[in-house]
Amino acid sequence: MIRKSMVGILLAATLVFAVAGISCASEFARIGTSTVGGGFYLIGNTIAQLGNSVKNGINYTAVTGGSAKNLVALEKKDMEFGLSQSATTYEAWNGIGSFEGRPLKQIRFVTAIYPMPAHILVNGDDIKSIADLKGKRVDYGSIGQGIETNCRIILGAYGIKDEDIKIDRYGRSEVVEALQTGAVQGHVWLTTYPNAQVEDMLTKNVRLLPIDPEQRAMILEQNPFFIPSVIPAGTYKGYDQDIPTIAAVGALFTYADMKEDVVYKTVKMMYENVQFLKDRLPNYFAEFSIENALNGCIMDIHPGALRYYKEVGLLK
Repeated sequence: MIRKSMVGILLAATLVFAVAGISCASEFARIGTSTVGGGFYLIGNTIAQLGNSVKNGINYTAVTGGSAKNLVALEKKDMEFGLSQSATTYEAWNGIGSFEGRPLKQIRFVTAIYPMPAHILVNGDDIKSIADLKGKRVDYGSIGQGIETNCRIILGAYGIKDEDIKIDRYGRSEVVEALQTGAVQGHVWLTTYPNAQVEDMLTKNVRLLPIDPEQRAMILEQNPFFIPSVIPAGTYKGYDQDIPTIAAVGALFTYADMKEDVVYKTVKMMYENVQFLKDRLPNYFAEFSIENALNGCIMDIHPGALRYYKEVGLLK
């Protein structure tokens, strides 16, 4: 009789722990990044590392992707968070450019991460200006990357259309060698500075070009999601003058009916652990702060993020 009672107690206890385990199970959140080697890849993995170290009840996993690919995945709810840059996001939200006729109205803004100055990289002594890329091989990045949008806008300011160039598509890591060897003559890389891969390329036949004043003003006027930017003199060896350019804003997004509590906890986790992010990726998180949280926001803010921004007094 006693043995049966003990068995019953043990079974009951096991059931309690099992139920408790289910109730305490983590939420799962995938973060869409970029191809391996890109800035978003590093950022997404760092956010995931932070999340899994603070143990806020959410299990984060970084997955490869790209700006456009991440936004499409969010619209379909194939991931919980995704990184994208403001030019691609503007097109997706408004159903223009690469998203012509198919606006993605389910995506929601979470937080800005960092400004992304455009590095115009070229290989060829005859290329003195961006205008000289006409007739050349230009890398538009892998399908689903935001590079394609940026290239079209910048080249378009010089009257260069897709049919005026030979379009190549390399992944982020492959384009470095392609530029160095001259397999492609042009590439637009929106990234923070100084970028180690850019530094390496500039020692091997690759050069940086500025965006000319007239074209720069045109781009900024026609594309409000870009901001004026300068790569400061001395950032890269051999460049002793400021390089005028433009910058997009890299930001984190989700979808409209993503669980409010998951988004709230994620934003709270990031802003309460800013130093963790800065220590691991100082270049990318140098300007990450609550004051800059809404930079580049051109759409509705997710209620979970909104809740946190009101809590800390950023919004009323």
